[in-house]
Amino acid sequence: MAERVAILRKSSLGDVVLVGSITDALPGAVTVVTHPRYAEVAAKMRGVDRVLPWPDGVPDWDVDRIVDLQGNPASRWLLRSFRGPVSRIRKRPVLRRLSVMWGIGPGRPSVPELYGEAAGVQPAERPWLDVPDRPRDTLLVAPGASWAPKRWHANGFAMVAAGWDGPVVVVGSAGERVLVEQVAATVPGARAVAGDGFSWAWELLARTRVAVVNDSGWMHLAGATGAKVVALFGPTSPRDGFAVYPGAVIERSVHCRPCALHRVATCKTGTLACQDHDPQAVIDAMNRCAGSS
Repeated sequence: MAERVAILRKSSLGDVVLVGSITDALPGAVTVVTHPRYAEVAAKMRGVDRVLPWPDGVPDWDVDRIVDLQGNPASRWLLRSFRGPVSRIRKRPVLRRLSVMWGIGPGRPSVPELYGEAAGVQPAERPWLDVPDRPRDTLLVAPGASWAPKRWHANGFAMVAAGWDGPVVVVGSAGERVLVEQVAATVPGARAVAGDGFSWAWELLARTRVAVVNDSGWMHLAGATGAKVVALFGPTSPRDGFAVYPGAVIERSVHCRPCALHRVATCKTGTLACQDHDPQAVIDAMNRCAGSS
């Protein structure tokens, strides 16, 4: 009888999307336990049989073993009564701080590698999330991010989008609607689509050839569904293991960067020098990705 495995990853969006790198590599029935807002994302992962909401108590999951990718006190408490084997992610916090924040050492392993290590499998090849089979001719632009210093300026995105020869769609959450519409309004023919949830996004992602994005959840959604990704890193670093998608990484080396691992509310210098990316360099990267197979 095939082994039944439950994978725990409550949040956040990028971390949950990356769970898809191992679900299809597991040989038995796979259950993903995540926050309800990410249930639709988990249901798109290849190899997933069911998705359960992250509970307040300890449910009867009816599985043989559990892979805890949250790896924090909350997940340990949740699993306190589970009597089967539990394996957990090794986050390597010391290595992470040394390699990312202080530039010492080779960098942290990629998140798919860390997930695969915890689950005892090799990460699968992309795409990890299933979307409809559509012609990929669209540029997807996602100018938002959960933290303001991680956002490249709107004019830069507009300049890049204007250099695309084909359909352009500018996307974001409902809270980013003004920003999304601001960028789209300056690009002839561009569509602006903003909303919460994910049901509206799959068709757009299925048509995306290249995505130009900040270090955000859209970087992961686009990359995991098969698009090439031009990822703009500002205060955070691609050495942290999240820049795992084919495409290009755009970053600037400034003395104060990186200033955070992932959450950064303000720029301490007040300059956002790390986000002073050259639009032409981004356009060139976009065109290289569009021309590659």
